[in-house]
Amino acid sequence: MQLVCRVRSRIERRLRTYKAFNDPARLLKLALEASDAVAVADRSTMRPTARGIPLAPLDVHATAALDRLTRWAARALRAQDAFVLLVDCRGGLETSAGEALRSPDTLAHCEAIVESASAHATDDGAVLGAPLIDSTGCVLGCLCVTDTRPRAWSAHDHELVCELARSATTELELRTTRAMADREKRWSDGQAAVLESIAARAPLRATLTTLLQVAEAHAPGMLTSVLLVEHARGGDVLRHAAGPSLPRSFTSRVDRIAVRDGHGMCAAAAHRREPVIVLDIATDPLTAPFVQIAAAHGLHAGWSTPIMSGGGGVLGTFALYYGSTRPPKPSDEIVIERSIHLARLAIEQVHGADALRRSATQARTLARDQTALQRVATAVAAESDPASVFELIAGQVGQLLRADAGYVLRFAADGDEFTTMGSWGRADTNVLEPGEVRIPAPDGLCAQLRRGRGARRRSVPAGEHLFPQLHRIAAPIVVERTPWGMIVALRDRRGAFARDDDKRIVRLAQLASVAVANARVRERLATQALTDPLTGLANRRAFDRRLIEETERAHRHGRELSLMLVDIDHFKAINDRLGHAAGDRVLADVTRDLRAATRLGDLLARVGGDELAMILADCGSRQAADVAGRMLLAIGADVELGGRQPVTLSIGVAGVRPRQSADELLRRADQALYRAKNGGRNQVVADDEGPASAVGPGARR
Repeated sequence: MQLVCRVRSRIERRLRTYKAFNDPARLLKLALEASDAVAVADRSTMRPTARGIPLAPLDVHATAALDRLTRWAARALRAQDAFVLLVDCRGGLETSAGEALRSPDTLAHCEAIVESASAHATDDGAVLGAPLIDSTGCVLGCLCVTDTRPRAWSAHDHELVCELARSATTELELRTTRAMADREKRWSDGQAAVLESIAARAPLRATLTTLLQVAEAHAPGMLTSVLLVEHARGGDVLRHAAGPSLPRSFTSRVDRIAVRDGHGMCAAAAHRREPVIVLDIATDPLTAPFVQIAAAHGLHAGWSTPIMSGGGGVLGTFALYYGSTRPPKPSDEIVIERSIHLARLAIEQVHGADALRRSATQARTLARDQTALQRVATAVAAESDPASVFELIAGQVGQLLRADAGYVLRFAADGDEFTTMGSWGRADTNVLEPGEVRIPAPDGLCAQLRRGRGARRRSVPAGEHLFPQLHRIAAPIVVERTPWGMIVALRDRRGAFARDDDKRIVRLAQLASVAVANARVRERLATQALTDPLTGLANRRAFDRRLIEETERAHRHGRELSLMLVDIDHFKAINDRLGHAAGDRVLADVTRDLRAATRLGDLLARVGGDELAMILADCGSRQAADVAGRMLLAIGADVELGGRQPVTLSIGVAGVRPRQSADELLRRADQALYRAKNGGRNQVVADDEGPASAVGPGARR
C-alpha cells in the first residue's frame, strides 16, 4: 500500500510540474501514467490491464466461487481460516472471500506478498500466502491461509496454495472476460444505432446526440459534448453541435469560441491539433474564462480531443467533463477513440461522399472486430471446450483479417515442432487438421514468436514452404508468462497484411491465452480432486468410482476381479514414537515398494490414513494372494525401509462372485484384512469360496 501511495504521489507532483510548463503532450502522457498507476490499485471499479481487458467489480457468482475456494483451501491445508484479499481503489487490501477477522500482522504480511509478488509464510508459521498474478503480470491481490498455532509449512503446502492462487486468478480473469463481452455488446448495439442514423441521413445534431448518449452510457459519470469548427472572417470558431447532458447555460457559454489558446480546453485542442487534459478547471489557465460557469454546474476536470478529417484537417472537438478533479482513465481513451471515429463518419457525411465511403469501410471493419471479439470472449467466458474455442478463434482470425487460412498452433515443450489445435480455411484452401504435427522453418514466424511477445508480419518469396500462402501474420499465445503457441493467418489474394492487423490478432491471442489458462487450471483441479497429495496415489473418491466400474465390467464380460486391502501394522505406534513426519515417510516408502509390484492397468489407492487398496482386473483371488505375498517379501527386503523402523503389512484379498456388488466385494476384503490383523499380522488372508487361506510370516497354517 505504501509503494502504491508513493507512486501515486510522485506522479501527481510531476503532473503539477509539467502543467506549470503548459506542455500538453507530456501532460497527456503523465495523466495516462497516473491513471494507470491508480488503476493498478483500483479493483473495486474498473482496472485496465496491460493488454486492455478491464477487471470488472466482483459479481455474485465470482464471490461464491472464491468463497468455495477459500473453504476448500482451509480444509485441504488443515488450517483455521483462508481468505482472498484484492487491492482496492486506495492501494490497500479489501476482503473478497473468506472470513473477515484479520490482525494487523496478517494484513502487513499480505501487503508484503502483494509487493514482492511471491509466495511465502510468516516467521512464526501462522500465515502462508501466495499472490494472485494475472496473465499480463499484474498483481491483483493474494490468497492466504492462517492457523492459530505455529507450524512448519511443507513444500507441498506451498505448491498447493500457489495452485489455489492461480485458480482464484483464473476466476477473476473469467469474470473480466464476461464483463468485456457484455460491454462490447452494449457498445456494438449503440454503434449500430448511430450507423443507422448516419445511413438514414438523419440531421447531424440528432446523430451526434445519439452518439454522445451511447458514450455516456458506456462510461457512467462522464458528460460529453461535440463542437464543430466553423470558418469565419476573423478566424475559425467552434460551434456547439451536441451535448445531451450538459446544461444549456453552459453549452451557450462555450458556443462560438475562437480557436486559440486561452479560450478553453476545446479551443486549445483544436488550435494545437492534439488532446488537451485539464485536471482542475478552477486552477488551469486554459479554462480561466469558464471557471464560474463550470463550478456552477459541478464540472471540475475535462479532456478534449480534436476530431481530424481523413485529409488532416480539424473538423471539431470531442470533450469529456468530470464531476471531480482527477486524471482520465485508460477506459476513457477507449470511449474517445471509438466515439471520434463515429463522429468523424457523421460529420464527413455532410462534407463529402468520398470521405463517407472511406469512413464507412473503417466502421464496418471496427464492427467486424467487435463482433469477432465478442464471439470469442463469450465462448471463453462460458468455459467452453478448448478444442471448440480453438476452432472458433482460427475461424474468426481468418475471416476478420480476410485470410485464406487461420490456425491456432501449440509449441512443443521440447523440440521445434508444433501441433495444430484449431484450423480454418476457405472452400478452395487445403489446411492442416487438428492434431497434425509439423516442423517449421528455423527462421520462420514460429521461431520468432518462441522468443518474442509481439505480433509479427512476414511475406516470403514463391517456393517450397510448409504453408503455400506467401503472406503471414501471427501473434503469440502467452500462458503463465511463457509462449504456449501462436495464432496465424495466411493469404495470397489480398497481398501483405497491414500494420493495423497487428492489434486485431493480438486481441484474439490474448483471449486464447485466457482459454488455455482456464483449461489448465480445470485440469489441475480435476487431478487434485482424485489424487492423494502425500503419496500421489488415487484417493478414496477415485477408488470408489473405479471399483464400481470394474465390478460392472467383470459381470458384463464374465471376467475375474480381485480386491486387495493393505494395512501397515502398528502404524499408530510409528507415528507416536517417531512423529508424524516419519510416519509420512514410511507411508511414502511403502507406496513406492507396492507400486513396483503393481501391474499396468491395476489401481493402487490410499483409502484411509494407513490403509491402501488395490484393484486387480482379470485376476482371481488366489493369483491376487500370490501378488500380495510378493509385496510382503518386497517390504521385508527393503533395507532402507526396515533399517529405520521394522515395517510389516497385513493384507486381505477377496475375489468378486457372481452378481456381487462392489460394496459386498469391499466388505469381504475388509473381513479378510480383519482376520489377517487378528491372526498375528504380517500376513495375507484370502476370502475364498472355501475356508480362508493365509500366507506370510505371521500366518497360522
